[in-house]
Amino acid sequence: MNDELPVSKLKRGSLDGRFGLHPRSYDQLQAIADMMEASIAAGCSADEAERRAVEQVQKLGQALLSDWAQQAQEQSLDQARVQQPEAIQHSKKKVSWWTSFGRIEVREQLLRLGRRGKVWRPFCRGRGVSNRGYSGRLQRVLTDFGADQAFAAASAKVLEHYGIEVPVGAVRRYTLQHGKAIAVLADRIVEKPASQLISEMDGSMIPVLEPGTAPDQRKGKTLFWREVRLCSARAADREQTYYGATLGSAEVAGWVWQQTARMAGLTDLTRVHGLGDGALWILEKFNDNFARQGSYLVDFYHVSEYVAAAAPLIAPAGREQEWRRRQQGRLLENQIPKVLRSLKGHLEPETLKEAPVRAAFNYIDKRRKQLNYAGARKAGLPIGSGEVEGGHRHVIQQRLKLSGCWWREVNASAMLNLRTARANKLWNNYWAKN
Repeated sequence: MNDELPVSKLKRGSLDGRFGLHPRSYDQLQAIADMMEASIAAGCSADEAERRAVEQVQKLGQALLSDWAQQAQEQSLDQARVQQPEAIQHSKKKVSWWTSFGRIEVREQLLRLGRRGKVWRPFCRGRGVSNRGYSGRLQRVLTDFGADQAFAAASAKVLEHYGIEVPVGAVRRYTLQHGKAIAVLADRIVEKPASQLISEMDGSMIPVLEPGTAPDQRKGKTLFWREVRLCSARAADREQTYYGATLGSAEVAGWVWQQTARMAGLTDLTRVHGLGDGALWILEKFNDNFARQGSYLVDFYHVSEYVAAAAPLIAPAGREQEWRRRQQGRLLENQIPKVLRSLKGHLEPETLKEAPVRAAFNYIDKRRKQLNYAGARKAGLPIGSGEVEGGHRHVIQQRLKLSGCWWREVNASAMLNLRTARANKLWNNYWAKN
Protein backbone atom coordinates (compact mmCIF):
# COMPACT_ATOMS: atom_id res chain seq x y z
CA MET A 1 0.00 0.00 0.00
CA ASN A 2 1.28 3.47 -0.90
CA ASP A 3 0.65 5.92 1.95
CA GLU A 4 1.52 8.95 -0.18
CA LEU A 5 -1.30 11.06 -1.62
CA PRO A 6 -1.07 13.82 -4.23
CA VAL A 7 -0.95 17.27 -2.64
CA SER A 8 -4.25 18.16 -4.36
CA LYS A 9 -6.06 15.39 -2.38
CA LEU A 10 -4.74 16.40 1.03
CA LYS A 11 -6.97 18.44 3.28
CA ARG A 12 -5.45 21.87 3.66
CA GLY A 13 -6.31 23.42 7.01
CA SER A 14 -4.41 25.65 9.39
CA LEU A 15 -0.92 24.55 10.36
CA ASP A 16 -1.96 24.56 14.02
CA GLY A 17 -4.76 22.14 13.22
CA ARG A 18 -2.73 19.87 10.98
CA PHE A 19 0.25 19.67 13.31
CA GLY A 20 -1.98 19.03 16.30
CA LEU A 21 -1.58 15.32 15.51
CA HIS A 22 2.20 15.67 15.37
CA PRO A 23 3.24 17.24 18.68
CA ARG A 24 7.01 16.81 18.38
CA SER A 25 7.08 18.38 14.94
CA TYR A 26 4.80 21.22 16.04
CA ASP A 27 7.03 22.04 19.02
CA GLN A 28 10.07 22.06 16.77
CA LEU A 29 8.42 24.38 14.27
CA GLN A 30 7.77 26.77 17.15
CA ALA A 31 11.44 26.46 18.12
CA ILE A 32 12.46 27.30 14.54
CA ALA A 33 10.31 30.44 14.60
CA ASP A 34 11.86 31.41 17.96
CA MET A 35 15.35 30.83 16.57
CA MET A 36 14.69 32.99 13.50
CA GLU A 37 13.32 35.88 15.55
CA ALA A 38 16.16 35.62 18.07
CA SER A 39 18.79 35.56 15.30
CA ILE A 40 17.36 38.72 13.75
CA ALA A 41 17.09 40.47 17.11
CA ALA A 42 20.65 39.54 18.05
CA GLY A 43 22.02 40.81 14.74
CA CYS A 44 24.01 37.62 14.28
CA SER A 45 26.25 37.08 11.25
CA ALA A 46 25.25 35.06 8.20
CA ASP A 47 27.47 32.17 9.28
CA GLU A 48 25.97 32.13 12.77
CA ALA A 49 22.45 32.25 11.31
CA GLU A 50 23.31 29.29 9.09
CA ARG A 51 24.74 27.30 12.01
CA ARG A 52 21.56 27.87 14.03
CA ALA A 53 19.35 26.99 11.07
CA VAL A 54 21.19 23.71 10.40
CA GLU A 55 20.93 22.74 14.06
CA GLN A 56 17.17 23.41 14.07
CA VAL A 57 16.58 21.60 10.79
CA GLN A 58 18.39 18.57 12.22
CA LYS A 59 16.08 18.63 15.22
CA LEU A 60 13.03 19.15 12.98
CA GLY A 61 13.95 16.11 10.89
CA GLN A 62 14.25 14.01 14.05
CA ALA A 63 10.87 15.32 15.31
CA LEU A 64 9.17 14.60 11.97
CA LEU A 65 10.47 11.04 11.93
CA SER A 66 9.49 10.50 15.56
CA ASP A 67 5.94 11.65 14.86
CA TRP A 68 5.85 9.57 11.69
CA ALA A 69 7.01 6.51 13.61
CA GLN A 70 4.29 6.89 16.23
CA GLN A 71 1.52 7.34 13.65
CA ALA A 72 2.90 4.59 11.41
CA GLN A 73 3.12 2.19 14.35
CA GLU A 74 -0.56 2.70 15.15
CA GLN A 75 -1.57 2.42 11.50
CA SER A 76 0.50 -0.76 11.02
CA LEU A 77 -1.16 -2.26 14.08
CA ASP A 78 -4.65 -1.50 12.75
CA GLN A 79 -3.81 -2.99 9.36
CA ALA A 80 -2.34 -6.12 10.97
CA ARG A 81 -5.50 -6.70 12.99
CA VAL A 82 -7.60 -6.49 9.83
CA GLN A 83 -5.30 -8.94 8.01
CA GLN A 84 -5.07 -11.32 10.99
CA PRO A 85 -8.31 -11.08 13.04
CA GLU A 86 -7.19 -13.96 15.25
CA ALA A 87 -4.06 -12.07 16.37
CA ILE A 88 -3.97 -11.17 20.04
CA GLN A 89 -2.10 -8.37 21.75
CA HIS A 90 1.31 -9.42 23.03
CA SER A 91 4.01 -7.33 24.68
CA LYS A 92 5.46 -3.97 23.68
CA LYS A 93 9.06 -3.50 22.62
CA LYS A 94 11.18 -0.42 22.18
CA VAL A 95 12.34 -0.07 18.58
CA SER A 96 15.14 2.31 17.67
CA TRP A 97 17.20 2.93 14.57
CA TRP A 98 19.68 5.49 13.30
CA THR A 99 18.92 7.97 10.52
CA SER A 100 20.76 10.92 9.01
CA PHE A 101 18.83 13.07 11.52
CA GLY A 102 19.89 10.99 14.50
CA ARG A 103 18.36 8.20 16.58
CA ILE A 104 14.60 7.52 16.27
CA GLU A 105 12.68 5.52 18.86
CA VAL A 106 9.11 4.18 19.17
CA ARG A 107 7.35 1.58 21.30
CA GLU A 108 5.95 -1.11 19.04
CA GLN A 109 2.92 -3.18 19.96
CA LEU A 110 3.62 -6.83 19.12
CA LEU A 111 0.94 -9.34 18.18
CA ARG A 112 0.81 -13.10 18.58
CA LEU A 113 -0.98 -15.26 16.04
CA GLY A 114 -3.04 -17.32 18.47
CA ARG A 115 -2.11 -18.16 22.03
CA ARG A 116 1.00 -20.09 21.09
CA GLY A 117 1.52 -18.81 17.59
CA LYS A 118 4.30 -16.80 16.05
CA VAL A 119 4.99 -13.29 17.32
CA TRP A 120 4.30 -10.66 14.67
CA ARG A 121 5.94 -7.21 14.52
CA PRO A 122 3.57 -5.11 12.40
CA PHE A 123 5.59 -1.88 12.43
CA CYS A 124 9.04 -3.31 11.71
CA ARG A 125 7.69 -5.71 9.12
CA GLY A 126 5.38 -3.26 7.39
CA ARG A 127 7.64 -0.18 7.43
CA GLY A 128 11.01 -1.71 6.68
CA VAL A 129 12.56 -0.87 10.03
CA SER A 130 15.37 -2.93 11.53
CA ASN A 131 15.75 -2.52 15.28
CA ARG A 132 19.13 -0.96 16.08
CA GLY A 133 19.75 -0.71 12.36
CA TYR A 134 20.65 2.19 10.08
CA SER A 135 18.43 3.85 7.51
CA GLY A 136 19.28 3.50 3.83
CA ARG A 137 20.20 7.17 3.58
CA LEU A 138 22.58 6.96 6.53
CA GLN A 139 24.09 3.75 5.13
CA ARG A 140 24.84 5.67 1.96
CA VAL A 141 26.54 8.40 4.01
CA LEU A 142 28.65 5.84 5.90
CA THR A 143 29.60 4.05 2.68
CA ASP A 144 30.41 7.30 0.93
CA PHE A 145 32.88 8.35 3.63
CA GLY A 146 34.13 4.79 4.22
CA ALA A 147 34.99 4.35 0.54
CA ASP A 148 37.37 7.32 0.70
CA GLN A 149 38.66 7.43 4.28
CA ALA A 150 39.96 5.02 6.89
CA PHE A 151 36.93 3.83 8.85
CA ALA A 152 37.88 5.77 11.99
CA ALA A 153 38.35 8.95 9.95
CA ALA A 154 35.03 8.32 8.20
CA SER A 155 33.26 8.04 11.56
CA ALA A 156 34.75 11.41 12.54
CA LYS A 157 33.53 12.92 9.25
CA VAL A 158 29.97 11.75 9.93
CA LEU A 159 30.10 13.41 13.34
CA GLU A 160 31.48 16.63 11.86
CA HIS A 161 28.98 16.95 9.00
CA TYR A 162 25.87 15.27 10.41
CA GLY A 163 26.31 15.61 14.17
CA ILE A 164 25.82 11.85 14.63
CA GLU A 165 28.27 9.72 16.59
CA VAL A 166 28.51 6.45 14.70
CA PRO A 167 30.72 3.54 15.86
CA VAL A 168 33.68 2.79 13.63
CA GLY A 169 32.44 -0.80 13.38
CA ALA A 170 29.17 0.39 11.81
CA VAL A 171 31.04 2.38 9.16
CA ARG A 172 33.15 -0.67 8.38
CA ARG A 173 30.17 -3.07 8.32
CA TYR A 174 28.00 -1.06 5.94
CA THR A 175 30.85 0.07 3.70
CA LEU A 176 31.95 -3.52 3.09
CA GLN A 177 28.36 -4.79 2.88
CA HIS A 178 27.54 -2.41 0.04
CA GLY A 179 30.94 -2.96 -1.53
CA LYS A 180 30.08 -6.64 -1.90
CA ALA A 181 26.65 -5.83 -3.37
CA ILE A 182 27.38 -2.97 -5.75
CA ALA A 183 27.67 -3.63 -9.47
CA VAL A 184 31.08 -2.69 -10.81
CA LEU A 185 30.35 -3.16 -14.49
CA ALA A 186 27.12 -2.39 -16.29
CA ASP A 187 25.45 -5.28 -18.14
CA ARG A 188 25.11 -3.19 -21.27
CA ILE A 189 27.01 -0.64 -23.36
CA VAL A 190 26.95 2.60 -21.38
CA GLU A 191 28.41 4.79 -24.09
CA LYS A 192 27.45 5.06 -27.75
CA PRO A 193 29.38 2.67 -30.05
CA ALA A 194 32.95 3.88 -30.44
CA SER A 195 34.93 3.85 -33.68
CA GLN A 196 38.29 3.96 -31.84
CA LEU A 197 38.88 2.72 -28.31
CA ILE A 198 41.95 3.24 -26.12
CA SER A 199 42.24 0.42 -23.59
CA GLU A 200 44.99 -0.27 -21.08
CA MET A 201 45.91 -2.90 -18.49
CA ASP A 202 48.40 -2.88 -15.63
CA GLY A 203 49.04 -4.45 -12.24
CA SER A 204 49.30 -2.75 -8.83
CA MET A 205 50.25 -4.23 -5.45
CA ILE A 206 48.15 -3.86 -2.28
CA PRO A 207 48.87 -5.17 1.26
CA VAL A 208 46.74 -8.11 2.40
CA LEU A 209 46.56 -10.47 5.36
CA GLU A 210 47.39 -14.13 5.01
CA PRO A 211 44.12 -16.12 4.78
CA GLY A 212 43.04 -17.26 8.23
CA THR A 213 44.59 -14.29 10.04
CA ALA A 214 42.10 -12.45 12.25
CA PRO A 215 41.55 -8.90 10.91
CA ASP A 216 42.13 -7.34 14.36
CA GLN A 217 45.20 -9.43 15.21
CA ARG A 218 48.13 -7.07 15.69
CA LYS A 219 50.88 -9.45 16.70
CA GLY A 220 52.01 -12.47 14.78
CA LYS A 221 49.96 -11.69 11.69
CA THR A 222 51.27 -12.83 8.32
CA LEU A 223 51.23 -10.16 5.63
CA PHE A 224 52.01 -10.16 1.93
CA TRP A 225 51.45 -8.09 -1.20
CA ARG A 226 48.77 -9.03 -3.71
CA GLU A 227 48.43 -7.80 -7.27
CA VAL A 228 45.31 -5.95 -8.36
CA ARG A 229 44.85 -6.13 -12.11
CA LEU A 230 43.37 -2.84 -13.32
CA CYS A 231 42.14 -2.10 -16.82
CA SER A 232 40.76 1.04 -18.42
CA ALA A 233 38.84 1.80 -21.59
CA ARG A 234 37.87 5.07 -23.23
CA ALA A 235 36.60 6.11 -26.64
CA ALA A 236 39.29 8.21 -28.32
CA ASP A 237 36.93 11.16 -28.77
CA ARG A 238 35.46 11.11 -25.23
CA GLU A 239 36.68 12.07 -21.75
CA GLN A 240 34.96 9.42 -19.59
CA THR A 241 37.25 6.52 -18.74
CA TYR A 242 35.82 3.23 -17.45
CA TYR A 243 37.73 0.93 -15.14
CA GLY A 244 37.69 -2.71 -14.13
CA ALA A 245 39.68 -4.21 -11.25
CA THR A 246 40.15 -7.72 -9.94
CA LEU A 247 42.29 -9.70 -7.53
CA GLY A 248 41.58 -12.76 -9.65
CA SER A 249 43.67 -14.62 -12.18
CA ALA A 250 44.83 -13.35 -15.56
CA GLU A 251 41.87 -15.21 -17.07
CA VAL A 252 39.45 -13.28 -14.86
CA ALA A 253 41.27 -10.03 -15.66
CA GLY A 254 40.79 -10.76 -19.37
CA TRP A 255 37.03 -11.14 -18.90
CA VAL A 256 36.89 -7.90 -16.87
CA TRP A 257 38.87 -6.15 -19.60
CA GLN A 258 36.36 -7.25 -22.24
CA GLN A 259 33.36 -6.07 -20.17
CA THR A 260 35.01 -2.74 -19.35
CA ALA A 261 35.66 -2.11 -23.04
CA ARG A 262 32.01 -2.89 -23.82
CA MET A 263 30.91 -0.29 -21.30
CA ALA A 264 33.07 2.26 -23.12
CA GLY A 265 31.45 1.50 -26.48
CA LEU A 266 33.24 -1.57 -27.89
CA THR A 267 31.45 -3.23 -30.81
CA ASP A 268 32.59 -5.66 -33.52
CA LEU A 269 33.46 -2.66 -35.69
CA THR A 270 35.52 -0.77 -33.08
CA ARG A 271 39.27 -0.43 -33.51
CA VAL A 272 41.14 -1.02 -30.25
CA HIS A 273 44.44 0.61 -29.35
CA GLY A 274 45.89 -1.41 -26.46
CA LEU A 275 48.56 -0.18 -24.06
CA GLY A 276 50.49 -1.60 -21.12
CA ASP A 277 53.89 -2.70 -20.01
CA GLY A 278 55.67 -5.65 -21.57
CA ALA A 279 54.14 -8.29 -19.27
CA LEU A 280 53.34 -11.28 -21.44
CA TRP A 281 50.06 -12.05 -19.67
CA ILE A 282 48.72 -8.61 -20.64
CA LEU A 283 49.62 -9.15 -24.30
CA GLU A 284 48.03 -12.59 -24.19
CA LYS A 285 44.75 -11.25 -22.76
CA PHE A 286 44.71 -8.40 -25.26
CA ASN A 287 45.07 -10.89 -28.09
CA ASP A 288 42.33 -13.10 -26.63
CA ASN A 289 39.90 -10.17 -26.56
CA PHE A 290 40.88 -7.67 -29.22
CA ALA A 291 43.50 -9.09 -31.62
CA ARG A 292 41.14 -9.15 -34.61
CA GLN A 293 40.24 -5.50 -34.25
CA GLY A 294 43.30 -3.75 -32.90
CA SER A 295 46.95 -3.80 -31.90
CA TYR A 296 48.91 -3.66 -28.67
CA LEU A 297 51.67 -1.16 -27.90
CA VAL A 298 54.21 -1.52 -25.10
CA ASP A 299 54.29 1.62 -22.97
CA PHE A 300 57.11 3.85 -24.22
CA TYR A 301 58.26 4.74 -20.72
CA HIS A 302 58.83 1.08 -19.81
CA VAL A 303 60.99 0.51 -22.89
CA SER A 304 62.89 3.71 -22.14
CA GLU A 305 63.67 2.44 -18.64
CA TYR A 306 65.53 -0.55 -20.12
CA VAL A 307 67.42 1.72 -22.52
CA ALA A 308 68.34 4.12 -19.69
CA ALA A 309 69.67 1.25 -17.56
CA ALA A 310 71.94 0.15 -20.42
CA ALA A 311 73.26 3.64 -21.22
CA PRO A 312 76.00 3.87 -18.54
CA LEU A 313 77.58 0.65 -19.83
CA ILE A 314 77.63 1.77 -23.48
CA ALA A 315 77.91 5.56 -23.77
CA PRO A 316 81.11 7.50 -23.00
CA ALA A 317 81.18 9.08 -19.56
CA GLY A 318 79.04 12.19 -19.41
CA ARG A 319 77.14 11.36 -22.61
CA GLU A 320 74.69 8.80 -21.22
CA GLN A 321 71.65 11.04 -21.68
CA GLU A 322 72.63 11.87 -25.24
CA TRP A 323 72.93 8.18 -26.11
CA ARG A 324 69.60 7.36 -24.42
CA ARG A 325 67.78 10.13 -26.26
CA ARG A 326 69.21 8.95 -29.59
CA GLN A 327 67.83 5.45 -28.96
CA GLN A 328 64.48 6.87 -27.88
CA GLY A 329 64.33 8.86 -31.12
CA ARG A 330 64.98 5.68 -33.07
CA LEU A 331 62.25 3.88 -31.17
CA LEU A 332 59.78 6.66 -31.97
CA GLU A 333 60.65 6.30 -35.69
CA ASN A 334 60.32 2.47 -35.54
CA GLN A 335 64.05 2.01 -36.19
CA ILE A 336 64.14 -1.04 -33.94
CA PRO A 337 67.03 -2.81 -35.77
CA LYS A 338 69.31 0.21 -35.16
CA VAL A 339 68.52 0.18 -31.44
CA LEU A 340 69.25 -3.52 -31.24
CA ARG A 341 72.57 -3.10 -33.08
CA SER A 342 73.58 -0.38 -30.62
CA LEU A 343 72.95 -2.83 -27.78
CA LYS A 344 74.23 -6.04 -29.37
CA GLY A 345 77.88 -5.04 -29.45
CA HIS A 346 77.91 -4.54 -25.68
CA LEU A 347 76.05 -7.60 -24.40
CA GLU A 348 77.32 -8.93 -21.07
CA PRO A 349 78.25 -12.59 -20.66
CA GLU A 350 75.18 -14.76 -20.09
CA THR A 351 76.63 -15.90 -16.77
CA LEU A 352 76.22 -12.46 -15.20
CA LYS A 353 73.15 -11.97 -13.05
CA GLU A 354 73.16 -8.19 -13.44
CA ALA A 355 73.15 -7.56 -17.19
CA PRO A 356 71.28 -4.34 -18.08
CA VAL A 357 72.38 -4.30 -21.72
CA ARG A 358 71.36 -7.91 -22.34
CA ALA A 359 68.07 -7.30 -20.49
CA ALA A 360 67.30 -4.29 -22.73
CA PHE A 361 68.23 -6.23 -25.88
CA ASN A 362 66.07 -9.23 -25.01
CA TYR A 363 63.15 -7.05 -23.89
CA ILE A 364 63.05 -5.08 -27.13
CA ASP A 365 63.86 -8.03 -29.40
CA LYS A 366 60.96 -10.13 -28.04
CA ARG A 367 58.46 -7.29 -28.42
CA ARG A 368 59.26 -5.92 -31.88
CA LYS A 369 55.65 -6.29 -33.04
CA GLN A 370 54.41 -4.20 -30.10
CA LEU A 371 56.67 -1.17 -30.67
CA ASN A 372 54.86 0.67 -33.50
CA TYR A 373 55.23 4.11 -31.97
CA ALA A 374 55.41 5.88 -35.33
CA GLY A 375 52.07 4.42 -36.37
CA ALA A 376 50.40 5.38 -33.09
CA ARG A 377 51.69 8.95 -33.20
CA LYS A 378 50.59 9.36 -36.80
CA ALA A 379 47.08 8.22 -35.80
CA GLY A 380 47.04 10.63 -32.84
CA LEU A 381 46.98 7.78 -30.31
CA PRO A 382 48.91 7.69 -27.01
CA ILE A 383 52.17 5.77 -26.67
CA GLY A 384 52.13 5.66 -22.87
CA SER A 385 49.85 3.87 -20.40
CA GLY A 386 49.54 6.89 -18.11
CA GLU A 387 45.75 6.62 -17.97
CA VAL A 388 45.65 3.24 -16.26
CA GLU A 389 48.64 4.16 -14.08
CA GLY A 390 46.75 7.26 -12.96
CA GLY A 391 43.83 4.96 -12.26
CA HIS A 392 46.03 3.00 -9.86
CA ARG A 393 46.40 6.15 -7.79
CA HIS A 394 42.84 7.50 -7.69
CA VAL A 395 40.87 4.23 -7.98
CA ILE A 396 43.00 1.88 -5.87
CA GLN A 397 45.90 3.34 -3.94
CA GLN A 398 44.24 6.39 -2.37
CA ARG A 399 42.12 4.03 -0.25
CA LEU A 400 43.68 0.58 -0.29
CA LYS A 401 47.25 1.69 0.38
CA LEU A 402 46.68 3.99 3.35
CA SER A 403 49.46 3.88 5.94
CA GLY A 404 49.08 0.93 8.30
CA CYS A 405 46.15 -0.49 6.31
CA TRP A 406 46.13 -4.25 5.65
CA TRP A 407 43.18 -6.05 4.09
CA ARG A 408 41.55 -9.42 4.04
CA GLU A 409 41.13 -10.27 0.38
CA VAL A 410 37.33 -10.44 0.55
CA ASN A 411 37.22 -6.94 2.05
CA ALA A 412 39.78 -5.59 -0.42
CA SER A 413 37.57 -6.86 -3.23
CA ALA A 414 34.55 -5.09 -1.73
CA MET A 415 36.48 -1.82 -1.50
CA LEU A 416 37.70 -2.21 -5.07
CA ASN A 417 34.07 -2.64 -6.13
CA LEU A 418 33.08 0.64 -4.47
CA ARG A 419 35.99 2.59 -5.89
CA THR A 420 35.52 1.21 -9.40
CA ALA A 421 31.74 1.64 -9.42
CA ARG A 422 32.16 5.28 -8.45
CA ALA A 423 34.75 5.87 -11.18
CA ASN A 424 32.35 4.25 -13.66
CA LYS A 425 29.47 6.53 -12.53
CA LEU A 426 27.38 3.59 -11.29
CA TRP A 427 27.18 4.93 -7.73
CA ASN A 428 23.87 6.78 -8.08
CA ASN A 429 22.27 3.91 -9.99
CA TYR A 430 23.04 1.54 -7.13
CA TRP A 431 21.59 3.75 -4.43
CA ALA A 432 18.50 4.50 -6.48
CA LYS A 433 17.66 0.79 -6.20
CA ASN A 434 18.50 0.46 -2.49
